[in-house]
Amino acid sequence: MIQRIRSGSLDGIDGFEVVVEVDAGRGLPSFQLVGLPSTAVRESRERVLSALRNSGLSWPKGRVVVNLAPADVEKKGPSVDLAIAVGVCGVTERADPGGRSEAVLLGELSLDGALRPVRGLLAIVTAAAAEGRRLFVVPRSQAREAALVPDVTILAAGTLAEVAAWRAGKGCLDEIVPEPPPPPAGRSPPHSQLAYLALAPARARRLAVLAAAGRHDLLLVGPPGTGKTMLSRVVGSLQPGLSRAESLEVARIHGAAGLLRSATPDLRRPFRAPHHTATRAGLLGGGASLRPGEVTLAHRGILFLDEVSEFAPCVLDALREPLEEGRVAVARGAGIRFWPADVQLVAAMNPCRCGWHGSRRRQCRCTERLRAAHRGRLSGPLLDRIDLFAELEEPEGPLHADGVADPRRFWELAAGKVEAGNARLSGRSRARPSSLAEARSLMDVPAAELLEAAGASLGLTVRSLMRCAGVARTLAALGDRPVANRDDVVEALSYRREQIASLA
Repeated sequence: MIQRIRSGSLDGIDGFEVVVEVDAGRGLPSFQLVGLPSTAVRESRERVLSALRNSGLSWPKGRVVVNLAPADVEKKGPSVDLAIAVGVCGVTERADPGGRSEAVLLGELSLDGALRPVRGLLAIVTAAAAEGRRLFVVPRSQAREAALVPDVTILAAGTLAEVAAWRAGKGCLDEIVPEPPPPPAGRSPPHSQLAYLALAPARARRLAVLAAAGRHDLLLVGPPGTGKTMLSRVVGSLQPGLSRAESLEVARIHGAAGLLRSATPDLRRPFRAPHHTATRAGLLGGGASLRPGEVTLAHRGILFLDEVSEFAPCVLDALREPLEEGRVAVARGAGIRFWPADVQLVAAMNPCRCGWHGSRRRQCRCTERLRAAHRGRLSGPLLDRIDLFAELEEPEGPLHADGVADPRRFWELAAGKVEAGNARLSGRSRARPSSLAEARSLMDVPAAELLEAAGASLGLTVRSLMRCAGVARTLAALGDRPVANRDDVVEALSYRREQIASLA
């Protein structure tokens, strides 16, 4: 009798169902594993054999064939270990599992039969649940993580012997009761951000609220010590937390990358800050193991590129499509994977190679040619996709800083204003219009005429006009106005790089 056990595997950040078919017949003792197994899966033979022997379970004496269906998709990782072992055990025992045969078994086996966690469990359970599977057996250490998926039954097991006895109807497993979602916790910024707000100029504080409310892409330029990095973190802390559905989506991605540290939903938005030596595959994803890149790990959050001018130009240009479409296409093997990449790009750079151009503390040692080459590392098409440009200046001194006396109170008011602005933006993840017609509908007639005139004089592209209209819409939402007026357009234009260049 052929045993069929349901399991699953991981493909990038997406899981898929695997049916493990086990057949034992006459012949010389052998073990054949077919169905495009990866190296880790092929090595499961030795793990399964040792786990069965050390668990007091028998191994068939003849020829054993294990097929992993679908046969045309490569199976990666040891998540099918448990299903293979239970299938082999079922062939030997000839037990009828009854209704338990529909259970999805997931887990890596140790040599003594203990169940170990598998990478991407949440993604595999989510994919199987979408196919209609409702019963899962998972390692005890990951049971709470699997229970995050709604409308499924999760059984926790610690050893292969427990699972084999349960499937044969001779034992029971612990059912995990899903925990209710935690109440929204009060948000509070770190002390370092409060210290920055106490000294930050009014324009920087205004920029942080604007960028957080509309999730606008932002480029900060200034000498060292002007607060570029801290301002980017303030933008992230001002934004409201993730919804439960969004947090599960983010947890699924991070679990597939092996970065999930807790089974409790994290409602904080991701903040990823890759080093400037990151490769194209590290930023976009891919590689031999098909891992998600930084743009996918920052989904629903902020991708912060510090010293952005030090990144390789080809790596930066690869961000153009994800910033425009909110997803990244990774071509590997026989197909293309589309991974989510709804990120807010916040980048920071020095004004020149030595970093001191425009500084009052030190003199710049760069020539104009070197400054132009430094700025030229960011291509025009990439800059055209950035909504807000700001040049940060050094404060004259702590005693003359244009800060706030009570930074915590300011942060609380600013966070409330950002949340109210998001609500007025109809819950959109971004305030950017999708067409010129929609952009005009966001403004009154004088504001639309001003934007068109300014676009002609500054040479703005259609994309720049729409992004400028989106910034004006956010300003109107922060001011509790239904449409943007001329003042909103004027302020939105002041953040354009073309306007800054014309005033330089």
